[in-house]
Amino acid sequence: MKVGIVGIGMTPFGVHEEPFYNIAYEAAKKALEDAEIERHELDNVVLGGYDVSVGRTISNMYTAPAAGGYLKDEIRVSDDALYALALAYMRIKSGIFDVAMVLGYGHCSETPMELVELLTLDPLFHRDTGLSYQMSYAMQSYAYKMKYGVEDEVAAEVVVKDRKRASKYEYAHVREEVTVDDVLSSQMSVFPLRELELPPWSDGCVALILAEETMAKRINPEPIWVEGLGWNTENYHLGSRDLAELSSTRKAAQMAYKMAGCDAKSVEAAEIMDLTPYHHLMALEALGFAEDGRGEELIQSDFNANSSGGALCTNAHGTTGLFLAASLALQIRNEIDMGISHAVSGYAAQNSVVAILGV
Repeated sequence: MKVGIVGIGMTPFGVHEEPFYNIAYEAAKKALEDAEIERHELDNVVLGGYDVSVGRTISNMYTAPAAGGYLKDEIRVSDDALYALALAYMRIKSGIFDVAMVLGYGHCSETPMELVELLTLDPLFHRDTGLSYQMSYAMQSYAYKMKYGVEDEVAAEVVVKDRKRASKYEYAHVREEVTVDDVLSSQMSVFPLRELELPPWSDGCVALILAEETMAKRINPEPIWVEGLGWNTENYHLGSRDLAELSSTRKAAQMAYKMAGCDAKSVEAAEIMDLTPYHHLMALEALGFAEDGRGEELIQSDFNANSSGGALCTNAHGTTGLFLAASLALQIRNEIDMGISHAVSGYAAQNSVVAILGV
């Protein structure tokens, strides 16, 4: 039995004055309309997102009803919503459920993310250090930059390329194009990362409707199939990992490729969670598109990476990965046959999830 995506709903990402649950309702409504089904035809709702990023405890009390979860089986993954896609897939494959609403939500523009992130650190050894996600990404970036001798201009070119693609994507948050000089002259934020080399804090929601094979074909004659899934969690302690590579992404990708029965050569497009330009290069390598240290060779090529602009242009903490997967699904509807998306979470990309989608 296969599982397919039959409905896609997204809100434009940016800074929203509306409460996050209203935005969640908008995304869910769009997904139902896209699938041309009614709310009562859903039999379960799977949510993904963080309480800390929306400033509410038990935030699924607000988003589950907005997603159509009233009097239905509902469950939440307290992580990036791409994990919710994997969970919904498994719930359908179990035979217990037929049609699932997967919804990811993030509302970060007014949240003091640097402060609330500390709640995810253990209180005995790490919290007092004041380590932020950005600092951990900077440590990774520096390790990769020094190991492979990556020039500042290469990192700037990644930003330029993402921004150019985001400028044409209606759902992206930051859509202004920049030049290499703009990036290199922007203020240093957390060494070696400049202001334009870090993602925005975005608001927005994504909803996908998944269905088992028979039901999927009944709802949509041309579903987008979930061909492969993989996930991995690396050691929590930064000192026990090689920060110059995305080892969790590499292992998650291997799992996903094995499930899909393919390799990177079969993939036509990638939507990668590049929280820095160096993570863009590391992700290309971890996903198998380039050898270690040679990801920069793809930047000037015609390789189809991040038509959405990636996380450098849209980053709603808690749903960035699902945003990338939904953006990939839209590409598959119109242009390509198979693509891959991925998300990372935790300090220095401790966790990763990979999804391969195809026709």
